[in-house]
Amino acid sequence: MRLVFWGKYIDTYMADTLQRYEECSGMPVKYVLVEEKFTRRNANGGQAIKRSSQMTILEQRTFNQQASRILEENHDAVHLFLSFWGDKRLFRVLLQALQRGKRVAVVYESSATVPLGYWKDEPRLLSHLKILGRRIAYRLLWPLIKFVSRGPLPGVLAVSPLAQEQLRKAGFPQEVIFPYGYFVEHSGVEPKQRTQADTLRILFSGSLIRRKGLDIAIAAVKQVNSAAVKVLLDIYGAGDIKKYLTQDSPDIRYRGIYPQEQAQQIISGYDLLLVPSRHEGWGLVVNEALMQGVPVLASDRVGAKCLLEASGAGMVFRSGDAAQLASLLAGLVADRHELRVMAAACNGFVECITPSIGADYLSQVLDFYFDASGQKPEALWLNA
Repeated sequence: MRLVFWGKYIDTYMADTLQRYEECSGMPVKYVLVEEKFTRRNANGGQAIKRSSQMTILEQRTFNQQASRILEENHDAVHLFLSFWGDKRLFRVLLQALQRGKRVAVVYESSATVPLGYWKDEPRLLSHLKILGRRIAYRLLWPLIKFVSRGPLPGVLAVSPLAQEQLRKAGFPQEVIFPYGYFVEHSGVEPKQRTQADTLRILFSGSLIRRKGLDIAIAAVKQVNSAAVKVLLDIYGAGDIKKYLTQDSPDIRYRGIYPQEQAQQIISGYDLLLVPSRHEGWGLVVNEALMQGVPVLASDRVGAKCLLEASGAGMVFRSGDAAQLASLLAGLVADRHELRVMAAACNGFVECITPSIGADYLSQVLDFYFDASGQKPEALWLNA
């Protein structure tokens, strides 16, 4: 089934999955982007997409005309949108596609329900208003979609069970919702040697904003290390580290930032990854860690926690609960056997979260939903 991908941008993980989709389906994918480069995610469509001839950048002056022409030229394709309104102009295109009776699918990440900025820290009042606005907008979304659709209703690829729950609460019927996730290739790097010292080496990797929960990680490590250094936390990420750490200490260090392509190389040298976010639509760093056999401790507001629950390759703690996180860390310091069990679970799970698995599942979903072909596919990463 031919695909047209519509997005504000495209990142490597999505491009890799769609490239595998081309290979397993034998059908080309056309990419329609608002921006070739998206600095907030350090995404570069020109680098992510192997053949530039498959990519169209919508120009601001002729945006509507270009989009309309692409819809008509690809009348028999499935139009796959990266979110409902990640870019407001593409939301209009989505509605136009439904109004013209096109086959539409949407990738949906759960939206934030905590009053914190998504890309940067924001005043609480502004964040509260945004949350209220999103709640109202999503309540109105499904009735609007049903009203404008002149063909099949759109299928929604819900990135994590958290996203599925939000969609159901917003009134989306179960039959249009399909579980989904994000997928990365295993990086063929030479893993760094992990020490066998008594100190547990862990890392945090993410933007230095409150939504990411670095303050929770630091508080937990300090609690564990109250008497002696048992856990060493290395922090990676862009932002103002002085908001969290005035200076490096024996147990907590800021290590700067690294290029995305080096993520698995860096992570491979640690015993454990912490993802303490107060909200995380998915959390691709979880995939990167599992690919290198590194267990993960994640909060229950991280979309990718489902990978840990399905595989046993990590543990989940209550969002914002530094005491519970400290208790889990102290337990792993005292009993390294549990850490080895989780690391072994990583190695047995990685084949369930590759782009090839995601592409094959996507192909089955589209055939099942739009052509009533086969049985409803099973998401292997949720049922390992």
